[in-house]
Amino acid sequence: MNLTDRQYFALKRAHSLTGVVPIGLFLLEHLFTNSKALQGEAAFNAAAAELARIPYVGAIEALGIWLPIAFHMVLGVIIATTGQANLGKHGYARNWQYTLQRVSGVLLVFYILFHTWMTRFDSDYLNSVSAYAFVGEQISNPAVFAFYVVGIVSACWHLGNGLFGFAIHWGLATGRQAQRNASRFAMAVFLVLTIVGLNSLLAFAGKGIYPDWLTKPHGAEHGPVVYEGGQH
Repeated sequence: MNLTDRQYFALKRAHSLTGVVPIGLFLLEHLFTNSKALQGEAAFNAAAAELARIPYVGAIEALGIWLPIAFHMVLGVIIATTGQANLGKHGYARNWQYTLQRVSGVLLVFYILFHTWMTRFDSDYLNSVSAYAFVGEQISNPAVFAFYVVGIVSACWHLGNGLFGFAIHWGLATGRQAQRNASRFAMAVFLVLTIVGLNSLLAFAGKGIYPDWLTKPHGAEHGPVVYEGGQH
């Protein structure tokens, strides 16, 4: 598919915008809710139940999450098949960032479909007494655990690196130094979100690390706490 420069630029801006709002915000909320698993089964199940009780939650998910994700995916495919963003156009690091962005996007299509099926349509999940216990049982399978790791890392990379693209396409980082700073910020976001996401995943397996300084008053003695079967 061949596009004019103006059409291509408009698609890139729309693509980056939907990746940040609302999809990026949804990922942050999702990571926060999953982090409740660090506080144990009851805390996570309560958080999941609270989300399910939001008025018009079905419409909110359909219009505010799934429609933007589908739109973002379609735009991503169109952009990736235009042939206007080839390797060699930018520096070495930028080329690999672009390539990893496309690869992570493809991986996320499969991950989102799998995760949505498991948590929305799977009869075992729908009939389970505890969402926390169900996830823990699923990731006890090494293949499923590895797939979740790949999905989490891909999602965090796609958002983190996507913030860099957002800054470029929306004119927030126009100079070379500004772009370097934006790239560093994007990588920091990727690393922080990845740590948060993987730690939450480990919590479902009883291995999450929950620093007690997150809950203790300032000045109290603190150290790492491993919840659900680990040392406190």
